[in-house]
Amino acid sequence: MKRNRTHPANGSAASVMTVVVAILSLTFVGAVAPCTAVAGDLVIEVEDAAAHVGADATVCGTVASAAYLGRTGGTPTFLNLGRPYPDQLFTVVIWGSTRGLFEDEPEALFDGRRICVTGTIVEYKGKPQIVVEDPAQIVIADAPSLPLELEYEERVFIKSVMSALGLDVNYGMGEWDAEAVLALVSFQEENELEPSGVPDAATLRALADAVIDIPAEDQTLVIRMMLMRLAQRGD
Repeated sequence: MKRNRTHPANGSAASVMTVVVAILSLTFVGAVAPCTAVAGDLVIEVEDAAAHVGADATVCGTVASAAYLGRTGGTPTFLNLGRPYPDQLFTVVIWGSTRGLFEDEPEALFDGRRICVTGTIVEYKGKPQIVVEDPAQIVIADAPSLPLELEYEERVFIKSVMSALGLDVNYGMGEWDAEAVLALVSFQEENELEPSGVPDAATLRALADAVIDIPAEDQTLVIRMMLMRLAQRGD
């Protein structure tokens, strides 16, 4: 999720982006959902994991059951996504050698939460799974509590700016989904911000500073997208 740092040669286009800077510089205050990982190129829901065995991907879903088997060889922790064990759709495996790297017991930290886990999908006894070797592979991706002031069109606008900066996000919809959370985490980590996945005030100011990197042709698309969304709201 590296951003393409292409500076616009067109001075008039850069001046148009003053509008973007002004909008992104507004202060919004939202709740923070802890996230620490960066998404892979392929982001899928847990229901689709079985179709991607062998792929490096980020798999997202809700932990339906979790267990630590301290008396079993390797002392594994299992996070079962989609459905409780033994009907789980996907399993996250954390071996005892990795368990101690987490800030809390993984089964307590993630049970009932929506998470995204990044790694290589493998199959074990007919079930897809990812073995986690670093806590940074798991992101808590509960739907963040976004600012009340942040309307649908504004979320579309922020996502379109993120897309123009080279982040992997669907800017056609205003929902702040797991893809948006992971993409924003990538931007926040790159800019040494708290990796919350939430477009808080500090992140919006960083996006405002980054718009100078958006190529001139994409600047026009971003402005047009925002204006069209505002027009639709007025219809």
